[in-house]
Amino acid sequence: MRVLFFATISLMVVQLFFAPTEAQAATTPEREFIMSCTYGVMAGTLVGAATLAFSSSPGNNLQNVARGASLGLYLGIALGYYTAYLLPRQAEKEQENIINGETDGGQASSHDAELFPYVAYDRVARPALGARWSF
Repeated sequence: MRVLFFATISLMVVQLFFAPTEAQAATTPEREFIMSCTYGVMAGTLVGAATLAFSSSPGNNLQNVARGASLGLYLGIALGYYTAYLLPRQAEKEQENIINGETDGGQASSHDAELFPYVAYDRVARPALGARWSF
């Protein structure tokens, strides 16, 4: 268990110090997907480890760390697939509709609101929550 912990910490330190330069940091859907999965595993591992603090016998519940990493991986896969593959398709369709002057059904309701996740690219990919409304 200690070896796995130190290996994970070492890998994270190496990744921080040898981050890709701006020329290498070209964002591709594959890279975005892998990064989302990686962040999901790291967040899940931290949440799993945090649950040990609330356990009466943490030594007997170490499987919580692996369970958290697994659930984090699943959530990272879902978010990565959505942001890397589905969201750009939706943006392309909306852009085509704007260029062609098409609307959904020809009638816009008087109160449209939409809430959606997106990723901003200004040297660092930052997940955020966006909103759009029209009256």
